[in-house]
Amino acid sequence: MTGRVLHWLCRLALGALFVYAGFSKLYPPDHQFLFEMAVSAYQLLPVWGVIVVARTLPWFEIALGLVLILGWKLRYSSVLTALIVGGFITAMAITYARGIEADCGCFGFGEPISPFTLARDSLLLVMAVYLAAYAWRVRPTTPAAA
Repeated sequence: MTGRVLHWLCRLALGALFVYAGFSKLYPPDHQFLFEMAVSAYQLLPVWGVIVVARTLPWFEIALGLVLILGWKLRYSSVLTALIVGGFITAMAITYARGIEADCGCFGFGEPISPFTLARDSLLLVMAVYLAAYAWRVRPTTPAAA
């Protein structure tokens, strides 16, 4: 019973955070430009990659968040969530280790990459990995949940 409740809480928390994170990068409209600058500040992608990531990631985050909230295809969406959060942590850690002062861009703007942001996102990764492990361990009740 406790595992089920924790699974439910992780799913809803991560889903809500992803929807919020995506929305905060899109609205108000000037945030789209600020997010593009935040992605560029990481100095990890060429110009075309920055544009692609800045224009697609917020929509992808919203869609993934909604899928998590709805619990659809949880086995796959939870693994994808863990991979995405792991990618975010990797990008932030590389940027921080290189001494680049960049804005996290995680949940809006004005939050520099710091040990706090790395620790917070690591906690989100633990939640996502737990969600994925639980989803693969428990037999789905409906074909849509697989």
